[in-house]
Parts: sequence; structure tokens; C-alpha cells
Amino acid sequence: MSELKFIKMSGVGNDFVIFDARQEQINLTSTAIQKICNRKNIGCDQLIIIKNSDKADCLMDIYNSDGSKSATCGNATRCVASLIMEEKKSSKITIETAVKILNCEILGEEISVEMGVPIFEKNSFYFDDLKFYCVNMGNPHAVSFVDEIPIDEDFFRIGVAIESHPFFPNKTNVEFAKIISDQLIEVRVFERGAGETLACGSGACAVAAAAIKNNLVKSNKVTIRFKGGDLLIEWNGDNQDLIMVGGYNKIFSGKIDKNFIKK
Repeated sequence: MSELKFIKMSGVGNDFVIFDARQEQINLTSTAIQKICNRKNIGCDQLIIIKNSDKADCLMDIYNSDGSKSATCGNATRCVASLIMEEKKSSKITIETAVKILNCEILGEEISVEMGVPIFEKNSFYFDDLKFYCVNMGNPHAVSFVDEIPIDEDFFRIGVAIESHPFFPNKTNVEFAKIISDQLIEVRVFERGAGETLACGSGACAVAAAAIKNNLVKSNKVTIRFKGGDLLIEWNGDNQDLIMVGGYNKIFSGKIDKNFIKK
């Protein structure tokens, strides 16, 4: 076939181009991924390839818009889960990632995902008088709780500096979080390999886990509010899986000429 089929989807504004490689093998170079993700072409925050799995209903490969690989993505997981659930006519499915197998369940018009146990790494990191908590949700996050969400100038300056700081040899995602109440935290996110995105599922998990772990909020259920929308995060403490609940949206389906991405 000279064309590759894809589906464009989003989860609370975080958008994805999704390819299904379960029937036909799909191999994309880093350059091809960057080209597809470029918003002058199809455009997305991350590119997803669905593959067969011997351990789960499917396997999900995740690539950032700069062509680098990511181990997990909560918002993409819900999007892929919705496709597999529709295909299998099932309300519960599992998705294999580079980190672990994720259990997914449909709840009305939203999907719940067991995102795993948060790992609190290293000591706290300080930059520009900001304290960052280091939380790993399968990929690394640096979370700073602030009185006010930074304006563009500071957000991009600090986001770029923290993402590639020597303290994080594999780079890191960066979240600025403003606690509104015990049940609500507003967040602006700079994603590793993608820049600012409207939302980040694993980032929402990292923010909630850091807030609950350090007694910054009194509730174990916290709504994380991004520019693109809300995610509900529940975590009952050490050694417990963190649960993420949120929506998903199918934007359109399309085809891309293989010759286009080879150029």
C-alpha cells in the first residue's frame, strides 16, 4: 500500500496521530515522525503506534514530536483504549507500554487508567528560587508548586532550562502547579521533547502524587486543571496504583502518502 491510515485524537487538548501496525508493519524514522508531528502538516504533540502484544490487548509505542521515544503517556492511553474497547466491544482492556501493563476501564463518557505507583526520585531540585519535586510515572517529571502560574517569558525560559538541566541526564517534563483548593490544582506543563502542551496525563499524576505525598492537599482525589481541560487523579498513598480519569476525543481519520514521509 502506498498510503498509511491514521486517526487524529486528543485527550483534554493533548493531541496525537495514531497508527495501527497490528496488520501491517510500520517503521517510521525520527525525521518522518518530526514531519508528521509538524503542525504545518498533520501536527500533534505525540505520535502513537499500536502494535500486537502477547501480554495485553495491544502494545503502544509513543514518540514525542521531536522524534524521541517516551515510555508512557496517560492521555494517549485513554485515546488508544477507546479504540480497542470499541473494536473488542469491551468495557475493560489492557495496554502494554515500555513501563508496565495499564488496566483501562470505561466510566460513562470517560476512561479510567491505573497509571502505576509514583516513584519519588532524588532530592528536591532548586532553580530560580523555585523548588521542584522529582516524580517518575514511567517518565520523569519536575513539579514546582507556585503562588502564580508563570507568564510566557518565565515559563519558556525556565521550562527549557529545567528540561535539559544536567540534574536530569535523560531530560524531564516540567510542571508549574498552583493549588487552588484541596480538590483542585491548576497546572501549566512543558513536556520533554514536545514543549508546551495543553495537558499531560502522566504530568497530572506526578503533580497530584507530589501534592498528596507532601501533605500540600488534604484530599486523595484531586482535579488537575490544564489549559485543555481537567483530569481527576486518585492516589491512596505508598505502594498504591494511581488512578487517572479523563475524556478522549476522536478528531478525524485520514491517510498519508508514504512517499511524503520518505522525502
